[in-house]
Formats: sequence, structure tokens, C-alpha cells
Amino acid sequence: MKKLSIAVTTCLLLSTTVGAEKGEWVEWLADVQLSYADIENLNLSAFDDDSHQDQRLALDAVIGRFYQLDGLSRIHIALEFEAQKHQEFDRLDDVFLGANFGFRYKFGLGFYQPYLQFNANYGHKEVDYDVYSRDIFSSGIELGQHINNQLSIAASIDFTSTDGESGPNVVPELSSDVFSQSYFRASIYADYILAQDWLLSASYARREGDFHSACNTVNVAKVLEVEEVKAITKDKIFVGCVYKLDGSSNIFSASLSYSLTRHSAINLFIERYQGHADVLEYKNTSYSLSYNYRY
Repeated sequence: MKKLSIAVTTCLLLSTTVGAEKGEWVEWLADVQLSYADIENLNLSAFDDDSHQDQRLALDAVIGRFYQLDGLSRIHIALEFEAQKHQEFDRLDDVFLGANFGFRYKFGLGFYQPYLQFNANYGHKEVDYDVYSRDIFSSGIELGQHINNQLSIAASIDFTSTDGESGPNVVPELSSDVFSQSYFRASIYADYILAQDWLLSASYARREGDFHSACNTVNVAKVLEVEEVKAITKDKIFVGCVYKLDGSSNIFSASLSYSLTRHSAINLFIERYQGHADVLEYKNTSYSLSYNYRY
């Protein structure tokens, strides 16, 4: 499941409107988000008898600068910080620190001109349970446009690669490097202004590549019988094993936002993940309420 905090942070980072037509200028950006989420099937188990639910509190912050290169293009450079605290499974608590670079080109002057955006991100996620810690690199390209005063649409393709540490070996012939993964994600987005202070958003994403799942030792034996497991190691969080597979997933999300002031808003978000490997299906749903502030 792609984290809500990352999605919202990226949205905030890319959504600032640039009014200058000529000349070079610099503008600071600073975004903060506090969110509370309820997550069903937190461990993304394929089996109902050992899927776990939890609640999570997260704080996200971004600080950086925009540089307007000319009337049609700009870049941004930013630092990202994230901290997450889980209610039940506190060994999943983590801190993320990363850097973000982006370049945007607009195909002409005016509100309705399409834009092309390139992004690159690098960071490290440090999890209380060290096996889950990893470096994360991602890059992507996005094309978007305002259709009218109320509706805007965009599409993007992203590649993500993670580099983790190997855990204890539990199956001699298999790797234990579960958290070194790579995958592609193609997404489409739509934003619709319902009223002056209300925004409705929806997205669909298709993900292809590596993902991980955790389950108890009885169920992981069933997994090894029917799936081509790429890596597996012990898991002390959910008391069993965590393993890596190659698979596909459909991700549906929607959000409703209300603007409190010119600088702040509240956001209700839901995401549904539906994935599968060769035989088994992997599903989860998350609900989140967040407060967002932009300087």
C-alpha cells in the first residue's frame, strides 16, 4: 500500500500555482500534515485468519524552495520528513528522511495549458524492527491539465526501488532479502471543485512488481506450495514470516477536502488495495483523516 502521507505530501508539493511569466525568482515552500489512519489487513496477509488491523498516527513535513527558470518552467528542491506511530504494532513505528527534486514544464502560458512534471526522490526509512528498514529511490513523470475552472486531470508513471537488509535465513534455497524490491506504478487522477471550499479527488493506479506480505508459519507453508516466493525471512512483528512476491495490484482511492483557511484544510481519504500473485489474493483498505497546513 502506498502511504497516504507520501501521496498527500507529493500533491501539496506539486500543486502550488506559479504566477510569474518572466524572470527568475525563488519561493519557499513548507507543508505540514498530521493524520490518523485505520488500516485493515495491515500485514497484507492472503489469509483471513491472520490478518491484523491497526491505527496509525503520522506527522509529515516538507520544506524546500521553488526556482522559476522562465515563464514556462520551474524546479523545486525539498527535504521530506515523516514519523509514524502505531497503536498495536509499535515495532512498525518508523522515521523517514528524504530529498525530493522536481522539474515542471508548462506547454504555454495560461491556466488551461497542460504541464509535464519530472520527479526524483531518495530517502531512508528507519523502522523500529530493523529488518523492515530500507533505502527508497523513486522517479516518475506526470502529465496534467485543467479542463475547466472545476475539473483537472493528470496521469503518471513511476518506478520505485528499495534497498533493505537481509533478515535471518529460514529457507536455505531462498533469499532472505525481502525488503529490496522494485516495481512500476501507473496512475490517473481527477480533482473536482464541488464548491468554493470543497474538493473531491479520485485516483486509480496499477502496480506491477515486487511486494511483501506477512503471515503465520502455518499459512506461509501454504504460500510456499502455490506461489513462487522470491525471498522470505522471520517476522517478529506478526509472529511468523514475511516474504516477497512478484505480482499485480489495482489501487482505488478517493478523498474529500475542506478548506479551513487560505493555508489549511482537513481531508478525509479512503484507499482500497486489490493485489494478486499467481494464485493468492492480497487486499487491504485504509481510512484516514488529516489536517494539512501550507505556509
